Amino acid sequence: MMTKRLIMGYLTISLWLGHCCAFCLPLQLSVGLTVSPYVVTPQNPNEKISGFEVDIVRESLGQKGYEVQFILQPLKRTKLSFKEKKVDGVLTVKKHYPQVKGAFFSHDYITYHNFALTLACNNFKINSVKDLAEKEIIAFQQAKFALGKEFQAMVTENPGYKEIASQKSQIGMFYHKRTEVIIIDDCIFKYYKIKLKNIPTHRAVTFHDIFKPSSYKIAFREKGIRNAFNEGLKELKNSGRYLHIIQSYTEHHPPAEKRNPFAGN
Repeated sequence: MMTKRLIMGYLTISLWLGHCCAFCLPLQLSVGLTVSPYVVTPQNPNEKISGFEVDIVRESLGQKGYEVQFILQPLKRTKLSFKEKKVDGVLTVKKHYPQVKGAFFSHDYITYHNFALTLACNNFKINSVKDLAEKEIIAFQQAKFALGKEFQAMVTENPGYKEIASQKSQIGMFYHKRTEVIIIDDCIFKYYKIKLKNIPTHRAVTFHDIFKPSSYKIAFREKGIRNAFNEGLKELKNSGRYLHIIQSYTEHHPPAEKRNPFAGN
């Protein structure tokens, strides 16, 4: 009798969940063609867009009864789609962006944080941007304009500075000692480090924390959806699921990094 009741209970729950999913409210959110692991472009049309930024948004809204369709576009186009009222919201924005004026903004939901990375064996003392002045540096494209005026002035006078498009190649060159410093987001570094083959990634790395992190919001067209997202995001963080999502993309390898205890002091 007890077994029968349990089976009926499971069936009831399954039917209820199926009923809820059938009536999920559809949402279209525009997301930029940014770098992995924040947004991972699917390899074929049948796959979902993934990446921990996307997964966090999908789950935060999913547990509030929304089913999200992500519209993958160039970054500039994402804001225009919102301005032209073609989507319900747009990811990775700041309040001062002109194309999202008048939107309902979420709490900060994602943070990008660039570091200067060096091989620990070099024992470089890098506590500020000025300490990079005579170093060989490889950075991501547009880093010269993204990391502040002090950084821009420094690299303008540094003949050993260059930018490349592929951050995967950037990491490979770093481990093969073809540069002294790379400038890269910590999550991007950890993600690609997992995927690199035939590269000496066992070498210990020092993260020099000399750049300010940059947090982003989602711009929504409706206040109610914004509120639902904020509630779902809070629940995701309180449960530990938020951190677990990020770690699922960045921490499938033994830690070989150490933080520079002097940076930022």
